[in-house]
Amino acid sequence: MFTFYEYPKCNTCRRAKAELQELGVDFVAVDITVDTPKAEQLKEWIENSTYTIKNFFNTSGQVYRALGLKDKIDSLSIDEAASLLASDGMLVKRPVLVKDNQVLQLGHRKSYAELLEK
Repeated sequence: MFTFYEYPKCNTCRRAKAELQELGVDFVAVDITVDTPKAEQLKEWIENSTYTIKNFFNTSGQVYRALGLKDKIDSLSIDEAASLLASDGMLVKRPVLVKDNQVLQLGHRKSYAELLEK
């Protein structure tokens, strides 16, 4: 079973969700602003993925800019990053597709059909 973390008003999330539905993928959709992953979970995702800490942040978001994270992000520890991400779901790059607590994809960079073939 897949978990799809989304912000329902995000067009990228809508397109990604529609693609999953079109592919017949069984998933649970979670509004990341209502049910933000906990710091421990985010830390595990960061540690067990090929993504960098910066990849987990919505770097074009208002919250990211308001907190001035552009100048701080490279010096954040995994614990600090996970704590920050857990503090506000709008900081998390979305959508996030997860299976068995492993992040398969952040954002919607490539087709899910291509990703799920592997």
